[in-house]
Amino acid sequence: MNNSRLKIGSIALSALVLAACGGGSSNNDDDDFVAPEQDAQFEITTTNLTNAQIMSPVAVIMHKSGFNNFIDGQPASVAVEVLAEGGDNGQLLSEAAAAEQYIASGSTGPVLPSSIGDSLTLDVPAAELSDLRLSVMTMLIRTNDAFTGLNATNISDMEVGSSRTFNAPTWDAGTELDDEAGVNMPGTGGEGFNATRNDRIDLVRFHNGVVTNASPEFGLPTSDLTEADRFLNPTSRIVVRRVR
Repeated sequence: MNNSRLKIGSIALSALVLAACGGGSSNNDDDDFVAPEQDAQFEITTTNLTNAQIMSPVAVIMHKSGFNNFIDGQPASVAVEVLAEGGDNGQLLSEAAAAEQYIASGSTGPVLPSSIGDSLTLDVPAAELSDLRLSVMTMLIRTNDAFTGLNATNISDMEVGSSRTFNAPTWDAGTELDDEAGVNMPGTGGEGFNATRNDRIDLVRFHNGVVTNASPEFGLPTSDLTEADRFLNPTSRIVVRRVR
């Protein structure tokens, strides 16, 4: 038999074996391809419900359970103190980013009284959705150390296209005496953060509201706040919408 015929026969046989095994087809590769899961996306919007209290830049943190910015009845961290006394959320965001439960975070600008703030959109890996928590914090700047927001709220069961609304109370950081003196409140031109803690309780707790100087009988002599600065709970409304 001619050698060239032997070679042609061998090549043809090899082609048949490859075809039977699927080695020569790209269609099977396409069928087996699994696209990576797309990140989920959440839009967070904060509304200021007060009459005259400007809210400082809003810190928004996505994280897993086990992380808390603060705990009711426990002393505030320095990061919370810095935010609650001066409205600076930088240290709070850095502290969150260093935690092992951290997923994503961001900040929006100040929110004026009776106004809706800018929305913030955060991406969350699909693998993190089963244990997803949301924390939001902002200071009421015409106070000594009051802040409002959410603390490790569970949003792991939200579906695409759904939204959820949370009405948030006001907390007292317990780090500064609520004297309502203008020199001690950033919103009245006074100082912000002061490392010295002069609140006798020194524990995070629900805020009782400002007294103001509106009443000569029941007002606070040291207060530079007026009736307009008073607030009732809730002071903020946080709307979370899952975009994808």
